[in-house]
Amino acid sequence: MDIITGLEIKKIAMGGMGLGFHDNKAIFVPFTAVGDLVDVELSHSKKDHAFARVVNYTSRGRGVRDPGCEAFGGEAACGGCDWLMVDYPTQLEYKNALVQDLFKHQHAETEIYQIVASESQQHYRNKVFMPVGEEHYGIYARYSHQIIAHQACQNHPPIFDEIARLCYELCKLARVQIYNEADHSGSLRHIGLRCNRDQSQILVILVTRSARLPFSHTIVRGLTSRFPQIVGIVQNINRDKSNVILGQDHKLLFGQDYLDDLLCNLRFKINYRSFWQVNSGTMENILATMRAKLKKGARVIDAYCGIGAIGLGLSDSIAELLGIEEVSEAVQDARNNAQMNGVDHARFLHGRTEQILGTVLKDFSADCIILDPPRSGVQESALWAIRAANIPEILYLSCSPMSLARDLKVLLSDDKYNLESISSFDMFPNTWHIECLAHLKLQK
Repeated sequence: MDIITGLEIKKIAMGGMGLGFHDNKAIFVPFTAVGDLVDVELSHSKKDHAFARVVNYTSRGRGVRDPGCEAFGGEAACGGCDWLMVDYPTQLEYKNALVQDLFKHQHAETEIYQIVASESQQHYRNKVFMPVGEEHYGIYARYSHQIIAHQACQNHPPIFDEIARLCYELCKLARVQIYNEADHSGSLRHIGLRCNRDQSQILVILVTRSARLPFSHTIVRGLTSRFPQIVGIVQNINRDKSNVILGQDHKLLFGQDYLDDLLCNLRFKINYRSFWQVNSGTMENILATMRAKLKKGARVIDAYCGIGAIGLGLSDSIAELLGIEEVSEAVQDARNNAQMNGVDHARFLHGRTEQILGTVLKDFSADCIILDPPRSGVQESALWAIRAANIPEILYLSCSPMSLARDLKVLLSDDKYNLESISSFDMFPNTWHIECLAHLKLQK
């Protein structure tokens, strides 16, 4: 057993781990703060770096607090939080440092703004899917499929915990077989919950391997009689042996399969499958920043548009909006949302951005393209198509700073574009994750 004593945590690294140095080797340690003095046990060691876990805290750094969660830290820790052990101002300091370190040395002339704080530091998440086991449900441990039980999560609304607890009890009473991913047996895989901003509407999603759900009417009656905020209960059927949560088929057990929500004073219909940012307050801050950078009366492509939240949220500044989205339900939601809000200068195409963007750019002369891709970023072919079209401005919103930094290398090659600014937003308090907005302009 390799033990290092008296390791000082010097900084926070991408991924949220504390970083110390020993014998010219970088040591990455989860659940540590800058200034911590710790004894650690090495778990994985390479030539120039290693990963370790804390066996003893000799002293703690600035901003450390009681996390107030029995599932945080330790050997078997919930993977939902990284920094619950430090206060919120310190979390923001860490995020600012990560953004500065990543982008400043690459783009010295770029304006990098201080991170915009989340309006809510707790109970901000409007969506959660919790895996279910024989003994409990919860959140997976970091880098594993070990389910860590919890009684109360600080990131999602308390009512989610109450509903999940009752749902689990009702399913056990109904003798619904719990899914076993080792041998792909059983049925109940996940309990999912989504709510709108004021929590007046809640969706419950039961993800099962089998279409059969015993005593489903009893389960529905038990949930809806206790929680009148539930407007819909969906059984999603995922027969595949995979890590993907949702399957292609579903049954509507009760009510409706969508939520109604508000963003920037617009109404949105959100299908249970559709992407919607988990922190509505932060999303409004992002849209305000985008609106300030967008030229009034622009013709805009909103790529990876989902249900149209960004494009429609900015529609008062846009002359013509063209959205692209690969999830068919989301495209239909986007069209309905445009009609519901009286936005008649928007249209939405169904397809993968990487596959149809080149064709779209031949027929649509855009003043600006908005990119909001998944965590993996934009495929390189789409980036080159954007460059070839000479789009005057790019607004690239990313939930992965590393993917953004990689994609910027393509967009900024040969100095065709200038990186005007990087803005960052705290979409996910208590975690290391950061939402970044890059603003690029075509060089004249």
